[in-house]
Amino acid sequence: MEDLWLAVSALLELFPGVAGKVAYSGISFGGGIGALGVPWDARVGRLHLHVPTFGNQSLRLTLPTTGSGESVREFQREHSFHAMDTLAYYDAASTARFLRIPVLVAAALFDPVVPPPGQFAIFNAIAEPLRRLFVLQAGHFEHDGKSKELQQMQQEVTSFFMES
Repeated sequence: MEDLWLAVSALLELFPGVAGKVAYSGISFGGGIGALGVPWDARVGRLHLHVPTFGNQSLRLTLPTTGSGESVREFQREHSFHAMDTLAYYDAASTARFLRIPVLVAAALFDPVVPPPGQFAIFNAIAEPLRRLFVLQAGHFEHDGKSKELQQMQQEVTSFFMES
């Protein structure tokens, strides 16, 4: 989250004219970081989260994945470590409820890396009038129609960021 704050600070220092127009877009890890950090930075006015990770950490630890969550699951299993003692502080679905800006979430119905229930938990935590959903067939996975789907999503993101 510190890097997010520093990036916005550097942007505003270099380009003061964009004050009040800063938006953030994050994919996967970057989406999770956005949901964790943006609620505490009033300088960001719009947010796009694309298959964001770190949502509903307690559930995330129960779901097999090919992503970083699997390493955490293995560590917990091998060392009898209770990861939730730490991960509870880094739950993007918990922090997303503090967002007070418009948010576009692109969540996938299937994703071998970032479990979809965590992605949708982040979306569901955002206050209803502020949230918008773009449903992807799959995230972190090659599939027929992916290119067209991403093109449609990018059009939605562009439109979303152009709104006042």
